[in-house]
Amino acid sequence: MKTKIIALSSLLFLSAFTSCTSLLTPAILGNNMGYMPKAMGADSIKTLTSVSASYAGSISPSAGTDFELGMANISRSHTFKKSNISYGMYGYIGKASGGDNDNTEENLKNYLPAFKKSISGVGLRLSAGLHKTSANGNTDFRYINFENAVSFEGGDYTNFRQEVYNSHIPDYVAVSNKKILWTTGLSTEVIWRVRDNHDFRHAFRFFLGGTPNFANSFRSGLKAYDEINGKNSFGWVFNYFLYIKRFSLSYELADNVNYAQKISFGYSFQ
Repeated sequence: MKTKIIALSSLLFLSAFTSCTSLLTPAILGNNMGYMPKAMGADSIKTLTSVSASYAGSISPSAGTDFELGMANISRSHTFKKSNISYGMYGYIGKASGGDNDNTEENLKNYLPAFKKSISGVGLRLSAGLHKTSANGNTDFRYINFENAVSFEGGDYTNFRQEVYNSHIPDYVAVSNKKILWTTGLSTEVIWRVRDNHDFRHAFRFFLGGTPNFANSFRSGLKAYDEINGKNSFGWVFNYFLYIKRFSLSYELADNVNYAQKISFGYSFQ
């Protein structure tokens, strides 16, 4: 099978390119647990409203389907003495592509024909956690956060997944019919500001979690069954966040059903 690697995908994904199975997964998975900026414990202003735009790329677990997404995000956060809460929403549009260019009858018994479909969706995010501020006020240890995202996915690709799910499935294809997705889990984060310039900040965040009942949403062809049997949606997300005078940059790497990367540019209102 011919595999296309989207521009944002890295060589880290090459370890996944060991299967000929095509998995039709929801496009947003891997890019739904986005970073929501928060004020630090020592800041005089404790509430932030943040907006950002993202470019995201991902690939399904067997490298059978590629996704490219443009995302818009808005969030609001409140920081208290020892706790914090953030909530927001996001929307996305993009495209999914995959399948095989060999449309002979024999090949179509095993694989899907080549396709390129539109994607669109919206979602909600919620994060609540505990933190400890260092004695000098320059570092916050956000040691545990409970995070959630609910996504509602539509577009031609979602309709295509439903059609494949309800039809005879080629031998090397597995497909999920999920359109509403809830991902939940725990994260930990550290953020610090430069001692001589408090408008210059860095943060690292690590999330572990999954999408309940996702594995049960699949149907597969005969040869793809072993690829999904016993699998679950447990995965991770890593973020680097840079904040300079209300402007921000966030880089995200994830193995959360799909292998994903995302870069975001934003602005925070105080």
